Amino acid sequence: MDFKDLPKAYDSKDVEAYIYKRWEENGFFNPDKLPERNQQGAPFCISMPPPNVTGVLHLGHTLENALMDTMVRFERMRGKKAVIVPGTDHAAIATQAKVEKMLIADGMEYPREELGREKLLEKIREFAEGSKATMINQIRKIGTSCDWSRLAYTFDEERNTAVNELFTRMYNDGLIYRGYRVVNWTVKGQSTCSDDEIEYVDRKAKFYTFKYSKDFPIVIATTRPETKLGDTAVAVHPNDDRYKQFIGQTFSVDVGASKPLNIKVIADEEVDPEFGTGALGVTPAHSAVDFAMYEKQKAKGDPIDIIPVIGEDGRMTAEAGEAYQGLTAVEAREKFVQYLKDNDLLIKEEEIDQSVGTSDRYGDVIEAIPKTQWWLDMNKEIPGRGKSLRDLMRDAVTTGLDGDKEKLVTITPDRFTKLYLDRVENLRDWCLSRQIWWGHRIPVWYKGEEIHVGNTAPEGEGWEQDPDTLDTWFSSGSWTFSTLGWPNETLDLNTFHPTQWMQMGYEILYLWLMRMVLMSTYLFNDIPFKDAYIHGILRDKEGKKFSKSSGNGIDPIEVVDEYGSDALRISLLFGISAGNDSRYYTEKIENGRNFTNKLWNISRFILTNIKQESSSARRTTNNDSSEGEVRSSKYEIRTLSDKWILSRLEEVTASVTKKLETYQFSPAGEELRDFTWNDLADWYLEIAKVEKGKQEILMHILPTILKLWHPFMPFVTEFIWSQFNQDQLIVAPWPQSQDDVPRTMDQEVNSFETLRSLITDLRRLRAEQGIEAAKFVEYSIVADTYQHQLIEENHEVIKSLTRAESINIEETIAEGWATDVSGTMTIGLNLAGAIDVEAEKIKLQKEIEELAPYIKSTEAKLENADFTSKAPEHVVNSMKDKLDEAKKKQQALKERMKSL
Repeated sequence: MDFKDLPKAYDSKDVEAYIYKRWEENGFFNPDKLPERNQQGAPFCISMPPPNVTGVLHLGHTLENALMDTMVRFERMRGKKAVIVPGTDHAAIATQAKVEKMLIADGMEYPREELGREKLLEKIREFAEGSKATMINQIRKIGTSCDWSRLAYTFDEERNTAVNELFTRMYNDGLIYRGYRVVNWTVKGQSTCSDDEIEYVDRKAKFYTFKYSKDFPIVIATTRPETKLGDTAVAVHPNDDRYKQFIGQTFSVDVGASKPLNIKVIADEEVDPEFGTGALGVTPAHSAVDFAMYEKQKAKGDPIDIIPVIGEDGRMTAEAGEAYQGLTAVEAREKFVQYLKDNDLLIKEEEIDQSVGTSDRYGDVIEAIPKTQWWLDMNKEIPGRGKSLRDLMRDAVTTGLDGDKEKLVTITPDRFTKLYLDRVENLRDWCLSRQIWWGHRIPVWYKGEEIHVGNTAPEGEGWEQDPDTLDTWFSSGSWTFSTLGWPNETLDLNTFHPTQWMQMGYEILYLWLMRMVLMSTYLFNDIPFKDAYIHGILRDKEGKKFSKSSGNGIDPIEVVDEYGSDALRISLLFGISAGNDSRYYTEKIENGRNFTNKLWNISRFILTNIKQESSSARRTTNNDSSEGEVRSSKYEIRTLSDKWILSRLEEVTASVTKKLETYQFSPAGEELRDFTWNDLADWYLEIAKVEKGKQEILMHILPTILKLWHPFMPFVTEFIWSQFNQDQLIVAPWPQSQDDVPRTMDQEVNSFETLRSLITDLRRLRAEQGIEAAKFVEYSIVADTYQHQLIEENHEVIKSLTRAESINIEETIAEGWATDVSGTMTIGLNLAGAIDVEAEKIKLQKEIEELAPYIKSTEAKLENADFTSKAPEHVVNSMKDKLDEAKKKQQALKERMKSL
């Protein structure tokens, strides 16, 4: 190709679809089809966090894809057998809730009752498949280099087999059991949900202090008086002298329930004597904490009763008493409080702040009710292992499994390790059952008293499968190994598991990361991945979360269509840090597009200005070679600028590599951008217009920066690469230190920095004097012998970059010249003829006069004590800063006037 035919502007719409198709056709997303050097390299696998099939990709998904793809492209170029295993998530409760809402919006009042299980599942499946197809196309458009031949779905046949096998093994090991326990219940969703699926909402609540009856000796307090109709005990600290005498006694109280309550006073060391009255009304049926007390008492052989007074419909049961049966919890609360008032039992009613648990999908307040469900025991010892699941989850991030540091998950940033461990220590048994229909059906069949657990239904008639489904995080927990073929012994499983890297938002640290660690440590006595990178939430410019309801939702595909995928990727990656929220706004994407164009223009300049004899040796080698690009294998270092740019290139290459190895995405990209735009474009390329004969060096630099940029900006770099290479950049080798670059160039680099500072100061001096950019000027410099020689050797470069007609080395600066310093040098600018002095004086005087009234009025305001005492502190501080800035500007203008 004639490089002069390269278009002046880069158009992403003309390039990206073509480039992605070319990558796919060459098979380089598939690790089995990578060049031989990759086949011999270490495996590097990322399991894509599967996006929920509840809609389309949002900006958060795009950030995650940019993170994953940057890592896998980096490691692929470094010679590893690298792969992203893509997939989507059926997102059980989230997807069913969304489809039910859609059906209700279309006029259906009760979708489950009106459609039945199979027809509703058909509706959900249709929605999920359409969403899944859309998402896959969107992931392609972002440029994620997934191996689509390994595409997985959490609800496909292979994953269903894996989930059933995992459940069966855990059941056979005695870890999964069926038990009657208190669960989190969403009345609106008519299903259980886990602790990690509850969102807490702050609100005002009433706190009631009362006695069950006038002769009951202990006062209690609660925000849920309606549940007191099901109390069976009062718990106190065993050493609380106020209540010691009552421990072990049972009191019969009539609170209007179906029958009098038998309230037993029990001792429990978990009770805080300093909190409230120091006594807790125990409602085993409607509190997980109280249920734990119920179990503790049962284990002691001193049981208390359990009385469910709130049903699955959120209304009071017959056990609550005829006066309350059928009332909502709120209605029952009001009625019971009135009963307490009427009988002089209410001691105090006060308003408090309360954090209320709500369903993250249905939005209703969670009720704690007792149900028979399937549970995973977190504390029982695993047969033959000597440890519980909790123990394994702890070891995986502290000592390594069995003390093996090769079996240690490293979490970045480290502060999330402590949060993880705190959660592990407080884990309760995991309720696995869900009463929704969309999801993996629990692999249990019943026939009378018989029970069968397995991958398939038992033979014979009369068996009925459990109607419940599994918590969606049970299947998600198996993601890293089920996508690699487990339970079969596959080559992928042996090659890529444990996987190397995982990224996720901190909001699913407990929901997903912990579950994946649990499953892998249980099955393989190994970890699911070596490193977990935790990122924050993407927010808008004001710090708000993106959402349709907030009116700030952004479709990433619309952004790609307007600005290009590369621009979007770097706008999301720049400015992020591990574990912290980041912001996205229009200026960032515009800056991303501007840099994409800058990289294109830099490359076009280099390619169109090299001599044809330099590019005529268009040579390519196969992808197994360490040489896969047009580049002079040798180049001559002729000038100070050559030494400097090659030294900077080496420094940046090493630094960017190290930063990517440690997941410092933004610092790596920002350093590379500074080198590309500032060092290369603004300095070396400008110098190359003066100093000729740099073709070989430029054709060493260009391929190197394209390689460094490729993980961040794959499309534009691949397209530029294709202009002078037949091989593809996606599998080109990552830049290494070049042996032919001198390593002892500190003095030369320092000399160039001196030269660069001098040029910068000369430019600043002329700018301060208001001299037109196009005008040629005369400079004078006072310098020592070394500086003199440096200036002489680079005389033409300095003249060109400062638009100087002449530069003279003098012992002193002539009188009347504008002067300044540059390091230890004194620099002068001849103003004669350079500016219209009288016109400049008039302009300066006008600016000085315009500032005066602002300074006067602001000083007056700040001297007014009445104003400063009433105005907000930030307003006063802002005024002070602006006043200081105005005074400095005024002084600078006066000094400029004086110099004229």
